[in-house]
Amino acid sequence: MPQRPKRIVVLEYMFAEDLAALGVIPVGMADAANYPGWFDYDKERLGRVPDVGTRQEPSFEAIAALQPDLILGVGLRHSAIFDALNRIAPTVLFQYSPDLEKNEASLTQMDWARKILRSIACLTGREEAGRAVEAKLDAGLARDAQRIAQAGRSGEQVAWLQELGLADRYWAFTGNSMVGGVTRALGLELAYAAPTREGTTYVTSKDLLQKPGLAVLFVSATGPEVPLSAKLDSPIWRFVPARRADRVALVERNLWVFGGPMSALRLADAMTEQLLSLPPAKP
Repeated sequence: MPQRPKRIVVLEYMFAEDLAALGVIPVGMADAANYPGWFDYDKERLGRVPDVGTRQEPSFEAIAALQPDLILGVGLRHSAIFDALNRIAPTVLFQYSPDLEKNEASLTQMDWARKILRSIACLTGREEAGRAVEAKLDAGLARDAQRIAQAGRSGEQVAWLQELGLADRYWAFTGNSMVGGVTRALGLELAYAAPTREGTTYVTSKDLLQKPGLAVLFVSATGPEVPLSAKLDSPIWRFVPARRADRVALVERNLWVFGGPMSALRLADAMTEQLLSLPPAKP
């Protein structure tokens, strides 16, 4: 392994975000053109990084042409091609999330993202920068938690729903997800807290009928041209307590919840802003 690699190719967005936070821009990235659509952090620079194919099927030729001195990938996608990648340049594959089968259910994706950041900081000789990134995250979480507490909103129950393009059917993020870690740090209660392998569970608008005190933070799959009212236009949604109490807020789509600490910070800020824009739950 090189001591301070400078030409790094990343095969997952989280690693690009982490490198940028550490002061390094990768020389190549899988699905680079799509990064700005999902991530906000440093998207102007990272959106111009040379593309090396898709995250599922990166191009060996494109990677080799960049003459990298380090490649970062994900075990679940790239273990089958590790040998080929490692012949191009030293390659490190990360486990993407905590493993429920190894009793890691108490860890959230935010905890795991910190571990990955520390590893990348170590690999690139930027440990001090890594500590600064984590300190920035901690300060932001504390600031947002204080805002929520001062508003008397600590302990409120929230659900973070991802629109899937299916009528009345959504992803709800669970307690071991990035959303779960942020929610806990902000002093809030996550509606669907039971950990799952992917950190998500399917819910329907019908499921929300049984949660009278819930605030719903609804992540759009479309742009601002489609209003929240259009997304909740179904026979079931009109009876959902959260909607009847005006406790549903629309969250912009490029807030990636599978990212690193900078994505966690943006998630915390967005969750705080959106929650405080809604009326409090009635006693």
